[in-house]
Formats: sequence, C-alpha cells, structure tokens
Amino acid sequence: MKALKKYIKIPPKKTLAVYSVCAAALLILFIVLYLTIGKTLTEFVSDTQSFKLWLESYKNLSGVIFVLIRAFQTVVKIIPAEPLEIASGYAFGTWGGLALCSLGTFLGSLVIVVLSRKLGSKFVNTFINEEQFGKLKLISNQKNQRLFLAIFYLIPGTPKDILTYIYATTKGNLAEFFIITTICRIPSIITSTICGSQIEQHNIKLAVAIFAGTAVISLICTAFYKKYSDAKNKKQ
Repeated sequence: MKALKKYIKIPPKKTLAVYSVCAAALLILFIVLYLTIGKTLTEFVSDTQSFKLWLESYKNLSGVIFVLIRAFQTVVKIIPAEPLEIASGYAFGTWGGLALCSLGTFLGSLVIVVLSRKLGSKFVNTFINEEQFGKLKLISNQKNQRLFLAIFYLIPGTPKDILTYIYATTKGNLAEFFIITTICRIPSIITSTICGSQIEQHNIKLAVAIFAGTAVISLICTAFYKKYSDAKNKKQ
C-alpha cells in the first residue's frame, strides 16, 4: 500500500467517507445500467441496419446523438466498444465513423479525468484493483511515459479506458496525454469503421477478413503485452 501511494493521490481522511459513498453509488448505478439496459443496447447496436435507421430518425442531430452514446460508452462500460465502432462505420462511413468515435472517446475520457481528479484514488479503486494498477504503474516513469502511452493505446486488446482512469490520478500532462492517445487510438477504431462500411456496401467477405485479421492481431498483441507486463512487474 505504501508503494501505491507513490503513484496515486490519497485524499484527506475526512473526505474518504464522501468519496466512498459517491464511488459506491456510481458502481451500483453502472451495475444496474448494465443489467437493465446494457445487454439490450449491445444487441441494438450490433444490429447495424436498425441502429442506422434509428440514428437517421434524428436527421441533422444523428451525429450528435452518436457522439453522446460513444462518450457514455467510454465512461460506463456497459456497451462493448467494437460493435459501436462497426455500427458507426455502417451509419457514417469509414471516415465519418472514425471522426465521431474519436470525438465521443475524447469527451468520455474528459469526463473520466474530471471524475478521477475530483473524487481521487478512492473513486478509481472502485473500478481498478491494486493488481491492475501495479501492472500499469509504468505511467509514473517520466522517462518512458510518452513511449508507453503511444504503444499501449496503439496496440489492440489493451485496457485503454482503465489506463485513462489511472493516468488521471497522476500529475501527468493532460494535453499531451489526449494528443498521444487520440492519435494512437485511430488504427484500432478505423479497422472497425472500415468493417462497418464494407458491411453497408454488402462486401461481406472483405468485412469478415478485416474483422478476423484484427481479431488475430489483437490476440497476439494482448499476449505480448501480458508477457511484457508480467516480466516488468517481476523485476520491480
């Protein structure tokens, strides 16, 4: 626990009770949302054609509605990211989907940063245990921080939003963080939006090939990341 204090800001004891209540309330809210509407929303988003028609019913506001959904998904993980990204490619095309997903992710990440910095480590620990935190504590190393962030957000399969929660508790440069992570998320997002765009154009074989290729790359990258992370933590 002492080592953990080097990487996170411990709030004053008088505020811990308030933070605990807020964090618990948010956790309960997230669980309730997932159990009540999370699965339904996932099924709805996965039905790309119905989702596109629903967005089109908002006419000029369809893009705004999608950005809000994406931001909500970034903060409250009751909808998997990939189906939403594929649906954006289906509804808005490869580049439109990429732009809207990136904007929604930025806004959602901004909310995460505000919540984490206002409520402190007690709030973050509601979602992230010490073991998960330990595996990502390289972000505190200023010498390799930029490189670590770039690689972490570039490769598929890494817990990107978890790292956003953790980074928010550090004294890192937020402008630099958002620039690096927004750019490095692009390859992961655009493969999904291309897939969605090809489905809309009835190029099913190409869409399946892209999805399968991305899945294989994700599995390989995840395996390498886990191996590297475990080795690094053993040294420390």
